[in-house]
Amino acid sequence: MNKFIAAAALALIAGTASAAPGTDSNFYIGADIGSSKFKVDGESGSKTGFGATLGYTLNPNVAFELSARRLGTWKEGSVSAKANALQASVLGIAPITNEFSLYGRLGVGRNSLTVTEGGYNGTERKTKALFGLGASYQLAKNVSLRGEYMNLGSNKLGSGADTVTVKMHQFNVGVNYAF
Repeated sequence: MNKFIAAAALALIAGTASAAPGTDSNFYIGADIGSSKFKVDGESGSKTGFGATLGYTLNPNVAFELSARRLGTWKEGSVSAKANALQASVLGIAPITNEFSLYGRLGVGRNSLTVTEGGYNGTERKTKALFGLGASYQLAKNVSLRGEYMNLGSNKLGSGADTVTVKMHQFNVGVNYAF
């Protein structure tokens, strides 16, 4: 997990690249921070999340991305939990001006929840479809800002009478750097 945090911090420091017109390279990296919202049995809560992205712009209207995200962490008494996601997406991009574009995201995510209590350590993993909507603003030739909403799906955790459905959403802001 420390390697993930280090990679995310490095990506944030390096900046990140947007799938927007005007860059000479097709590859970009990105980092974002935002709010992850979880709904369970009618109750909801939010946690700060962050992520790192590697992307490839096929053309001004299509890009592909791989992302690793920390969705949130919790600690209550002797119980701690961590939610993470690995994602692969395709972006449909609509350039509005040379600097500003809107995009839609469609992909798949591998969501995981790790719970630790005393000597017990268990992980649930679910693969779910995801979708999102966002906007990108090109600050410089290789640097852009992003804002995005993403729906990470409903995840059923547990079994039998102990099944719980967790709905997950994210609101992120980030920076991208094309290289």
